Amino acid sequence: MALSRFPPSIVQRTTLQDILLSLISGIALTLSFPKFDLSFLVWFSLVPLLIVIERRSPGKAFFLGWLTGVTYFISLLYWVTNSMTNYGNLSMIISLLLLVFLSLYLGLYVGIFGGILSFFRVHYLDEPGATAPLIWVLLEYLRTYLLTGFPWGLLGYSQYQNLILIQMCDITGVYGVSFIIVMVNAAIYLIIKWSKFHQATFPFRYTFLTLGLFLLVIGYGNFRKEKVQLINKRSPHLRVSIIQGNIEQKKKWDPNYFYNILLIHQKLTLEASRIHPDLVIWPETAVPCYFFPELKYAPFLQSLSERINTPIIFGSLTLETKNDNDKPTYYNSAFLALPGEKFFPRYDKIHLVPFGEYVPFKLLFPFVEKMVVGVGDFSAGHRYTLFSIPYARFGVLICYEVIFPSLSCRYRRLGADFLVNITNDAWFGRTGAPYQHFSMAVFRAIENRVALVRAANTGISGIISPIGYIQAKTPLFVRTFIQGEIPANPQQPTFYSRYGDVGVAFCGIIILILVLRPIFRKYW
Repeated sequence: MALSRFPPSIVQRTTLQDILLSLISGIALTLSFPKFDLSFLVWFSLVPLLIVIERRSPGKAFFLGWLTGVTYFISLLYWVTNSMTNYGNLSMIISLLLLVFLSLYLGLYVGIFGGILSFFRVHYLDEPGATAPLIWVLLEYLRTYLLTGFPWGLLGYSQYQNLILIQMCDITGVYGVSFIIVMVNAAIYLIIKWSKFHQATFPFRYTFLTLGLFLLVIGYGNFRKEKVQLINKRSPHLRVSIIQGNIEQKKKWDPNYFYNILLIHQKLTLEASRIHPDLVIWPETAVPCYFFPELKYAPFLQSLSERINTPIIFGSLTLETKNDNDKPTYYNSAFLALPGEKFFPRYDKIHLVPFGEYVPFKLLFPFVEKMVVGVGDFSAGHRYTLFSIPYARFGVLICYEVIFPSLSCRYRRLGADFLVNITNDAWFGRTGAPYQHFSMAVFRAIENRVALVRAANTGISGIISPIGYIQAKTPLFVRTFIQGEIPANPQQPTFYSRYGDVGVAFCGIIILILVLRPIFRKYW
């Protein structure tokens, strides 16, 4: 159905109406995610935006898309001010400015989406709606990795509870779910336009293509879910105990409280050891000091591990200097205490939190560092560490790392039998952020078909099966522990684990072909 064939009356709207519809799209997108969890809204949340950019110039379409994006991200990421003020030690004014600038930046991706759709209509296609999912997915991928990356709020994440639909992620990753969502939005948009203005034929081709692909995804989801569950039932299992210490952020870094924190985790660990677990997981920086090289608390961890005869993975900090004259290097680390072993295998966090653990681009913009004096100055690790326990190996994702698909895929290719995510989400407070953070972990389990075990200082801790089923989870701000069994002998690495985002590359190739097609027609 040629969008350009719609009658002029379709676009005779006031600027106020355009702005209102753009805002509605942004708000509907936010409501699709936790805490609201109105995930059904995402299936038509982009329809108002598609309506307003119809027959608009690329510049106006960009602005309206940007408005939708800013509305979406500023309402989804409102928790940034709380986090940066309480955890990053920034002033409220600086924190608010960071939220505004972050939202203005992230909104550009939605603006570019609108601008490109309009550009395609003007220069290349009668029907730009067909390219909407391709463009959206490419932009989500760019947002994941460009300028340190911030893949929060990818459309696919809204469907974390829709287990049948998201089984496709072992092939496409979360971007495949986003693709389907945008495709459905475009189909609904075209049908609405046809039903209101009958000057054109019903969009049979696009509608049935969308319906066919959706049914194919659902069929695949049912098949894979049952098959993976059958494999998991036949696999050997490990018992895990997850400790949630619920340490207040203000007390966590008080030196006078360090030993009390260890005693709290020890008490919970002893209670959780009654089922004789194969692994005990403590949260990020559960040992809130420079565990290495001081090793002051090493005897405590060794003794506890031997007492329960179980390995303990825990978060702490590392300080390294090459010589006395060098500036020290700080790492956010995970250590493994093994019964009878004095050596603690270590992993240093690779993907750090900007403006939380370091100041990005401080060499280019040194004045930024002076504005945010309270921000940490950690260095990124460079090595993926596979921790070994009897009968299994696992990789650790520290905090923010769980939102980046490539890190967990790398662990799976290296031979990880399951994944561990340790985090301290205390700095999110009682906002939607802990729920959003937890929901993204579901996709890492499905993408790699391994269990994911999550220990969060103040919650949400949980156990996620290889099909994305949440076996157990904790409430926020409760001192507790949870236990469960996970499969320890997964199938071969998935297509997504092996090849990553080739689907995104395929979208890029199609867009390139569409762009070059008029040139080829002209000269060949």
